[in-house]
Amino acid sequence: MQKGHKKVGVLGFSFKAGTDDLRESPVIEVIERLLGKGYDLRIYDKNVNIASLVGANKDFILNRIPHISRLMVDHVDAVLDHAQTIVIGNKDPDFRDVPSQLREGQSIVDFVRITDRRSGNGKYDGICW
Repeated sequence: MQKGHKKVGVLGFSFKAGTDDLRESPVIEVIERLLGKGYDLRIYDKNVNIASLVGANKDFILNRIPHISRLMVDHVDAVLDHAQTIVIGNKDPDFRDVPSQLREGQSIVDFVRITDRRSGNGKYDGICW
């Protein structure tokens, strides 16, 4: 990440909020690249439960990204406790308040415009909107 932080948290890695489908999620590619570059990741998405996945989505996880379950945490706070940089990957309503919960030294990279904040203050960067 440009900010030099090696501890990264990802909030929302399914294709879109409200679904557990990971097959078309561009955030999975981001996770894979960060892992490949040695970043320490924690990821959270309330809609993704490895044990309850079925069909093509389960096959995708088991065959393409089997290591993802060890990165998953049970709550947004676990990501915030870990990460220096937080990536917001989908528009789950649970993530709206995350920008106001930042701690000293943390920053956000927002892929979906979760709030009406503007990029450029060094703590909040919007991408792709």
